[in-house]
Amino acid sequence: MPEDARSFLERTFAKLFDPLSTDRDMLEFFSPDYTQDLNGKIYTFRQFMDGVSALKATLRSSRVDFASVVASGETIAEIHVVDATKNDGSRLRFKVIAFQTLEGGRIRKAEEVNCPL
Repeated sequence: MPEDARSFLERTFAKLFDPLSTDRDMLEFFSPDYTQDLNGKIYTFRQFMDGVSALKATLRSSRVDFASVVASGETIAEIHVVDATKNDGSRLRFKVIAFQTLEGGRIRKAEEVNCPL
């Protein structure tokens, strides 16, 4: 991996939550064959991006803080907290524990468990 795992994830999530980013922009970070296993449900890249777009449309602001990041080879294990304010002023906060598998410098697979805080 050309940069450290924390920096890679910080750049990835900054772009992911950028209101102006497109699916095409995200292909810098995610493989087109990306799959996400989120709490036991499997999503394709298209489904993942549709979900992110729907979420971003409801948010006034968001922040992602990485509590722990450990990398070995093409695998990144990490814990992050998403803290967001919705358009209606309510707060959304959840913790994510994830393993990201990279291929060719892009995330190919994510296995995640999340819970509200």
